[in-house]
Amino acid sequence: MAPATALVGMFFVGASLVFMVVAFASPYWVESFEEFKSQFVKLGLWEFCFNDYTFYKDYNGKRYLGCFYIFSPEMRPIWEWVSPPWFISVQVMISASLLVIFLVSVTLTLNVFRLFPKQMDYAVYLGTALGMAACALTILIALIVFGVYKEDRRWVPRPDMNLLSWSYGMCVMAGWFSLFAAVCLYLAGKEKKTEFDNSKFSSHVTTYT
Repeated sequence: MAPATALVGMFFVGASLVFMVVAFASPYWVESFEEFKSQFVKLGLWEFCFNDYTFYKDYNGKRYLGCFYIFSPEMRPIWEWVSPPWFISVQVMISASLLVIFLVSVTLTLNVFRLFPKQMDYAVYLGTALGMAACALTILIALIVFGVYKEDRRWVPRPDMNLLSWSYGMCVMAGWFSLFAAVCLYLAGKEKKTEFDNSKFSSHVTTYT
């Protein structure tokens, strides 16, 4: 049976996965104050929303009204502007973290159904703890980078009239849950490792007597 710390860790992994999926998919990382009536409305990692916006370097004068997928043909003229290197790095870090959390969830689920040998319990818990710790660190870096560069005036218009919104907050929660999961799974791994070492020692003692 899984230790109590492992069960708590699994709960935190599940919660982290849910928060990450919502943050990953929702276009509310940054929003403009509604009272300001800005040409920029909101954005997520994969979607930008504008209110009759024209990019000053677009000599065709294309007007953007509504929400656009970042890789859509409509966004091609301004793609380099909306996707600077720092923003792409945030996309990569969040995507990688989501993938690792998903793989950790699958691994722990398979372990619950005893699809791994029992003697591998400690390795599964310690390995997933390492994965979740890496996710927590990666999410932290991504949040700091996004929070700092969100104020870049060369990116979206009037950053002083924009605020970090609830999708960003969801990612913050995912980072915290990833950290909690890492701690719980690490403790569960240490507990299982101690049990495994004690059982090996007992078997050796029995053999020699």
